[in-house]
Amino acid sequence: MEGASTADKTIQVQGGLSPPEIRGVAEYIKKHYLDPNLDSLSGKAYREAWANDGANLELDWGFSPPTSTGRIVEPLRGKSVRVMIGQGSLAVSFSGLDSGDPAGLRACQRVVDDLEVLANTYLAKSKTTSLYFIFSTGEKGMVRDVPARAAIGSETLRRLISGNMLNLYIIIMALSFGLFFVLGDSAIFAVIAIQLVALFYSDRIALLVGRVRPTPERPRVTFVCVPVSTEMKGEVASFAKGIVSDIGDRLQARISGDGLEGADATKDAVQQILSSSGIKSNAADIKIVTRNVYELVKGVADRFKLPVPKITIVNSVADNAAATGVAPSRSAITITAGSLEDLGDAELSSVVGHELGHIKGRDSLILFVATFVLYVGGLYLWFPVLLFLGIFYYVLIFVVIFSIGKVLETRADTESAAILGEPGMLAAALTNIGFRQLYAEKYSRGARFMDWLTFDPHPPIYFRVQRLSKLAASGKAIGNTLAVSIRDCVSAFLDTFL
Repeated sequence: MEGASTADKTIQVQGGLSPPEIRGVAEYIKKHYLDPNLDSLSGKAYREAWANDGANLELDWGFSPPTSTGRIVEPLRGKSVRVMIGQGSLAVSFSGLDSGDPAGLRACQRVVDDLEVLANTYLAKSKTTSLYFIFSTGEKGMVRDVPARAAIGSETLRRLISGNMLNLYIIIMALSFGLFFVLGDSAIFAVIAIQLVALFYSDRIALLVGRVRPTPERPRVTFVCVPVSTEMKGEVASFAKGIVSDIGDRLQARISGDGLEGADATKDAVQQILSSSGIKSNAADIKIVTRNVYELVKGVADRFKLPVPKITIVNSVADNAAATGVAPSRSAITITAGSLEDLGDAELSSVVGHELGHIKGRDSLILFVATFVLYVGGLYLWFPVLLFLGIFYYVLIFVVIFSIGKVLETRADTESAAILGEPGMLAAALTNIGFRQLYAEKYSRGARFMDWLTFDPHPPIYFRVQRLSKLAASGKAIGNTLAVSIRDCVSAFLDTFL
């Protein structure tokens, strides 16, 4: 290739790629990017070959003038691309690109973004067919969570307590309309009582979404990720509670106080255990990771000067975390297995810092007060307004409530950045977690605007990533986190609107 261009990029892959995954990423790029755009490629073809080291797979192609139906844009004419897919990254490089050609640079950057989102989408989809066995290990034995525990009820509960209980409060408000038919005017007292109970016991409710709960006595979490076919996973989930429990028993017998002993030997043992239960797997594809989750969370809590919240690990492939609680002394944080697999210590610490920002700010309590005041106020304090607006009143209060939620999410980002001093790490974690949404927002002003208006307590991810990146670049001290967050949310919304 000719000299490196400013559009060249190396895309790091969290956790690395196995040889089958390298092949899978290449096939996914060919199927969803190259094949649909053959008319825009030179000679209507591309080249695929393994590098001399046998560890990297290369894809090469050039761009011809686009057709009226092609997705490839004019500035790419005459450019060629090489993608090298390796165990730890995708390296994308261009030739025929002039650094003084802004349109060409933007077009090549779009190619990089297209390839990055395709690779991440493939890896995210491949994870959905993986079986996760999770163990919490330490001085007092161990606790386990196996695939059979990933039930619909647990997933629904996890979604309800995410967003600092806001989803749960909204559902309780919606159910109150039915209570009015049963209890009449006294229904309002039942609604308040239900919300108060949910708020006061939210830390205990959060623990119900996962069985593995790291503590000082059992601080480490080990997970075994076993890629299987979609059909095999469905088969295991449908009939094999007994088999899964048996797998867990035999895996547990190989766990020491420090996690699974002898990674390679253990992978072979896991493969044999699964095979004996009828689950086909390849030992080379099995991933075994041990993380000291309790010490990581404790380290972040110490910097926030807060007590360590209760911790539970959710058997989910999604990269996510959530916090809830009426006060720092009665709080809980949930972390998914996907986050433990994909996020490094610095990134995971920044995400935990975001969740502790919610706990420090008592955001669950703030949202309870907001929903209570707007809901009860419409019934008793400004009832004429409710009569005048009708159903639109509730649309309006949802907009207000979710706007408050967006500000609180932004403040939690700010707290993490201010106290941990690593806003870039949180930006990197958010980029990894919300890559699809980030891609859509980057290339569509409409998507950015609509994401401000959705009934979601989280602001658009492009705004969060850009804002954190600017904080990392400036290195300036952050003032009042709430005031700064309100200012930035209003400014970004008006900028997108106008």
